[in-house]
Amino acid sequence: MSEAAVQDRADARIYKENDPDLPEEFRTLLVRVMSKHLENSTNPHYDRLLVKLWERCLTLAPDVEAKRLLAKLMMQEVEHGVITAQILKGLGVDKIEEPIEQYIFNMPMDTWCDLCFFHALGDRVGMYIGENWGDVPYEPLRAVAPRLHRDEVFHATLGYQNLTKICETPEGLAQAQELIHKWWPAALDMFGTSGSTFSEKYVRWGIRQQGNEELRQQYIADTRPLMEKIGIVVPDDRANRKFL
Repeated sequence: MSEAAVQDRADARIYKENDPDLPEEFRTLLVRVMSKHLENSTNPHYDRLLVKLWERCLTLAPDVEAKRLLAKLMMQEVEHGVITAQILKGLGVDKIEEPIEQYIFNMPMDTWCDLCFFHALGDRVGMYIGENWGDVPYEPLRAVAPRLHRDEVFHATLGYQNLTKICETPEGLAQAQELIHKWWPAALDMFGTSGSTFSEKYVRWGIRQQGNEELRQQYIADTRPLMEKIGIVVPDDRANRKFL
């Protein structure tokens, strides 16, 4: 988080839903970040993604216990969409039809290892975005942030545990080593561009505690050792990236 953004941050007041004093710039930024947030039950693009993920989970899971846990994960994803829609409705937005920008959600998931990476790396990004919402000065979002963060921790942890099992065999580790080149850059790109003009505004208003690049670097510092621990050699952080 830049020093200038901290010094320029608005006061520490926490605004409630329908607060007549909610600053217009803050409301506009809240609407923008929640509209672009993937999970939204009013967005037909999200509904189509959920259908795709349900099918992948049920088809690729290797046993009934894996299916049970993935079903729990998917139920939480549905609930997250409802939560986002409710927050937007409180801001005066009834429906969103925003295309999903992060290309990681359009990448093919052909194998169980792909799906494990998707959760271990992709859902892990949600931990870094979601936990920042715990201090946002807007009560409806602030109130649900701890629950959203717990769920994302469960999703990422489940993915990592499944990926760990895959890497216990030479064949599985070889497959994971090949696929890390696909999923690592896609996960890093989920944070957005380093020079985003909105990133600074989000920090200034307390929607995020750190900018895109700072969050990405923290993610790298925390996540790279987890991959290396199970034998995966992580590629250069700039390799095959689309949003630097």
